[in-house]
Amino acid sequence: MTTLKPKAESVKSPKPDSGRRSFIWKTGAAMSAVLASAVAGVSKSGIDPDAGLKDRIDRLSNQIAGMEDANAIRRLHQVYESLLDRGMYEEIVDMFTDDGEVIFNGGLFSGKNGGIRRLYCERFKSGLTGKKIGPAPGFEPDPSRQLDIVEVSTDRRTATGQFPFSLQVGIPMTEDSSLVEMARLQGEGILKWWEGGVHEASYIKVGNIWKIKRLEYGVTSKADFKPGRVYARQIDIPAFSKTYPADPTGPDKLV
Repeated sequence: MTTLKPKAESVKSPKPDSGRRSFIWKTGAAMSAVLASAVAGVSKSGIDPDAGLKDRIDRLSNQIAGMEDANAIRRLHQVYESLLDRGMYEEIVDMFTDDGEVIFNGGLFSGKNGGIRRLYCERFKSGLTGKKIGPAPGFEPDPSRQLDIVEVSTDRRTATGQFPFSLQVGIPMTEDSSLVEMARLQGEGILKWWEGGVHEASYIKVGNIWKIKRLEYGVTSKADFKPGRVYARQIDIPAFSKTYPADPTGPDKLV
């Protein structure tokens, strides 16, 4: 299995880091070598060149196409992270299928123009959620959980992926006080904390474009931390207890 990502129309995908560039280059070089070996092997075997060669070329072509899909999925997720970091929530919604789903903080948000739009364009936007920050001190993740893992189905129509995340989450302060009101006037008044974990995602190809079908925020740690601090303490943020519309920015279902 393998993966893909579409070209974002409104935003250029971030440049992959040197490690990913190296991975893609090595992958292409390796597949070229395998293809050359397959051609040579058939020639030396004495078998009808057209018989086995076409089979091998077809298999290798499918493998290469699957690897291209996987790299496209990785680029798709990079665009997702970039948009989230910059607070471009409307553009994020467009990355999902019409019947997409997101699981966040114990709630299931269903439908691109229903729950998903409510989560990103109302809840995330009001709390400025999604800013990419480094792990909180003392909460460094397990290196084995920091790998991007992408698997593409044999028919190349669906895929799954796992991607680590480390970001800032926030919710507007609800208490009425002069200090909170003053903070609101200055564009603040938001309770912020750090979360780290792994995105578990599934994708589907719509036409020739990969879309996010389902995305789950698999949180492993939460801490009272802001960039610049040298310390952090673990915190417990309650999961959703109400669904929409009782909670105007809540999930469609509790999970």
